Amino acid sequence: MIVKLQACDYTALINSERGANCISLRNSRYNAEILREPDTTGVLENPYLYGMPILYPVNRISGGVFKFEGITYKFPINEPETNCHLHGMLHCTEFEMTERGDNFVRCVFEKPYLDSPHRFRIEILYKLSEEGLEQGTKITNLSDTNMPNFLGFHTTFNVPFLSNSVSENIRLFAEVGDEIERDTKYLPTGRILPSDDVTARIRTGEFMPFEKIISRNYKVEGEGRIELRDIKHNIKLVYENDREFGWRLFYNGNADEYICLEPMTCMTNCQNAPFDKAYSGFDSIPPHSSKEYISKIYLREMR
Repeated sequence: MIVKLQACDYTALINSERGANCISLRNSRYNAEILREPDTTGVLENPYLYGMPILYPVNRISGGVFKFEGITYKFPINEPETNCHLHGMLHCTEFEMTERGDNFVRCVFEKPYLDSPHRFRIEILYKLSEEGLEQGTKITNLSDTNMPNFLGFHTTFNVPFLSNSVSENIRLFAEVGDEIERDTKYLPTGRILPSDDVTARIRTGEFMPFEKIISRNYKVEGEGRIELRDIKHNIKLVYENDREFGWRLFYNGNADEYICLEPMTCMTNCQNAPFDKAYSGFDSIPPHSSKEYISKIYLREMR
């Protein structure tokens, strides 16, 4: 079921049948189509490249296997070319809509999931206001043992996001730190890359999203703020993620239509990566406890 939310100049569409994905976010005042939207037939060439699909567990797990506190966790290999498990299956799983109003909706998943030995519940609350979109995600461990926990969103933005603009007007700014080197299977090698011109231009807000093809895994620096800035129309698209999202993955496909600015609680393959677990973002939730995550998307005029 697709639900429409409305508040002030913002409208959003939430698809509860596909991972409670926000598949559309628009602003009428600025004539903006913020998120990349699926076509009207609902056909998805790549389900990760529309809206803001949930990734759980996020990104790749080499061999689909890792160990934690004496338990071996196994996930299906759904990316055979890299022998990895990729992104989980919640993005295409139905959520139950438990609350709904004109400007908000709460969607819940609480069923057996893949081969997980843990029972858990995920709640996603979307709320629109004059301030934009707020997305709250709450994960509750319903089991009696510590539960590994790796969350992300494959948030895909239109470039340009204003209907009367062009991609050459857009610049990416992001507070990023270390970039992790990845091998041909997109898995961390254990090396932190030296800062290059692309990273420097992202940090100063000068990088044009289509100036070259990128796929980069960064550790957050500072508040981790992300902005797409239209320098001709003096409008910026702001993507705020709380500090629990300590990592980012930036990906722009063929550098001709969209850019994915993905908040992640951990680096790629943190379960098996050659880094300290605290640095890599390896996380768990104690029994019968919850963790909550907040993200916001909104437009602002640049001063």
